[in-house]
Amino acid sequence: MTRRSTGPLTGIFTKPPEIMADILSSREFFSGGPAAGLRVLTVYMAYASRRLSVAQKHSLERAKEMLVDRTRKTEVERA
Repeated sequence: MTRRSTGPLTGIFTKPPEIMADILSSREFFSGGPAAGLRVLTVYMAYASRRLSVAQKHSLERAKEMLVDRTRKTEVERA
C-alpha cells in the first residue's frame, strides 16, 4: 500500500462519515482502494478508541460500514 503524500489525510477522521469514506476509498490516496482505506480506519479506531467521544465513535463506525459496502461492491465487480 502506497500513499502519495501525508498532506491530504490530515484531519480526515474529524470529517463527516461520507467524506471520510470517499477519501479512504479513493485510489488517488490508497493504491489498494477501499480495502486499504478500511484497514487504515480500523487501525485508527483501535488506536484512538479510548480517547474518542461517543459521537466520534459513531461517526467512525458509519464510515466503516460505508467502506465495507464499497469493498464488497469492488469484489463483485472484479468477479
